[in-house]
Amino acid sequence: MHMPTQTNHPTTDAVSSSAILTMLLFFCLSTTLMQGIPSLAALPRNRIIGGCLFLFTLTLAVLASLRLTHRLTENHMVFFLIFWGMLFHCSYVLLSGLYDRQHDEGFYTGIATGQVNPGHIGYIEYIYKFRKLPDMNPYQFFSYYHPPLHYILSGLWLIFLTSLGMAEELAFENLQILPLFYSGLFMLLTYRILKRTGAEGNGLYAGLLLTALHPALAVMSGSINNDMLSSVLLACAILTTLRWLQEKSWKNLLLIAVSIGFGMLCKINTAVIALPVGLLFLIDFTGTLRRGKKTDILRSFRRYLLFGLTAGSIGLCWIVRNLIRFHVKPGISSATEDSIMYTGNYSLWARLGLPSLSDWHFSFPFHPLSGDTVHNTWVIMFQTSLFTEEYPAQLTGLPLFLCQASYISAILFATASVPLFFAAQYKKQRKGTKETGLESLFLSTGYLAFLFSFALFSVKYPYTCSSDFRYIVICLIYAAIGLSDSSRLYPGNTFMGIFSRAVRRGVCITMGLMVLVYMSWKQW
Repeated sequence: MHMPTQTNHPTTDAVSSSAILTMLLFFCLSTTLMQGIPSLAALPRNRIIGGCLFLFTLTLAVLASLRLTHRLTENHMVFFLIFWGMLFHCSYVLLSGLYDRQHDEGFYTGIATGQVNPGHIGYIEYIYKFRKLPDMNPYQFFSYYHPPLHYILSGLWLIFLTSLGMAEELAFENLQILPLFYSGLFMLLTYRILKRTGAEGNGLYAGLLLTALHPALAVMSGSINNDMLSSVLLACAILTTLRWLQEKSWKNLLLIAVSIGFGMLCKINTAVIALPVGLLFLIDFTGTLRRGKKTDILRSFRRYLLFGLTAGSIGLCWIVRNLIRFHVKPGISSATEDSIMYTGNYSLWARLGLPSLSDWHFSFPFHPLSGDTVHNTWVIMFQTSLFTEEYPAQLTGLPLFLCQASYISAILFATASVPLFFAAQYKKQRKGTKETGLESLFLSTGYLAFLFSFALFSVKYPYTCSSDFRYIVICLIYAAIGLSDSSRLYPGNTFMGIFSRAVRRGVCITMGLMVLVYMSWKQW
């Protein structure tokens, strides 16, 4: 079905950010009240699912009415897609408790005790309980080595909720609201990035649908760790860099620096985005040197010096603090070789090479954590991208069939989307302007940088948990760009045009199957 398009200049913001932000805040406030008011928090599962299905059906009827009366615009479609994404995420949060499907969550004992607890929840509780950053070696307690931005914001959120009189138990349950809000921002930023790259029509809708309904983002919207916020800050860095390519102003340069700096203050591996950004800066500065004007060279040098000081002072302050106070270098706490998740006994090819058919585990496509059962990075990545680290051993019948179909479909169309992305960027490089050539270079090197860093991370820390898709969820934005760019660049009657359309439809079908799985499966 071909939706109506509304042509926009790539730099034009078609849908009001304030309207989408208002919608995001409404969803977050509603979820806070439903989890924070005891009578609403006790609502049974079928009431929650029924309410979500009613809202989905209602908005679908509105969309159909607009289409039948020829009033459906791109603005409407974008708003509906983000609305459905938030509806999906909110339903997941309401159906999942504080300790459900988390990673290294730890636990809390409450403000009435002086106990210091491990894990992400313990880290947040420390700031909430003692009103300060942890003053001990960050490697004394698991998860405390992470930079503090996410934990500061979460601690302040707990302080705010409890100061309003919310019971402590319900306030901790509402730690999920911040990642829920971040997941909405991720969708909004994806839309802005797609418009910045010239997306429109069906290509725009397919790319946005991917991030709105992808199950990994739904799970992360209810995760109390720092993954969702770091992904939002990475998206900010991508968007501000694209803006800088079109307008090389001080403002845009500082926005890139702030995005990268705060990204590193949230999670150190967000520094990977500095590689493609630095490449653009190097090309720009080299061009300035070739022109030979001393005033331009001095101005350019001052700009990049300010960028480095801004990004470095924000992003490295946690690392420098720990080096000075505790003499510890940045890194992560990892399990021992005795861990069930250890994969270091297998060859590099077995972990990073192409998986055999038996390695994929099509009959039961869930991640068992065991490195002896599944040790290939790409298999684990696909399993966790759809089903996180759940292993529902009793699952049979139609629900299992839907999961199997979604898994096979995701592998096929996600794999196909990779060459589609690079083919579109190559075409922009060859046929476009200098600006679009730099844009394609930035996007291509960024996508490769994240994929290589993910592979290297799984080698450096040889555990199955290192191959979790949540570490590269930012790659969904690159996949979305590939869907939208290929839709625009390749005519529908050519081989690439037919291939692009097939991939877009396959991605949409896969996301629809996964929503059906998540909304019908009592595992959640």
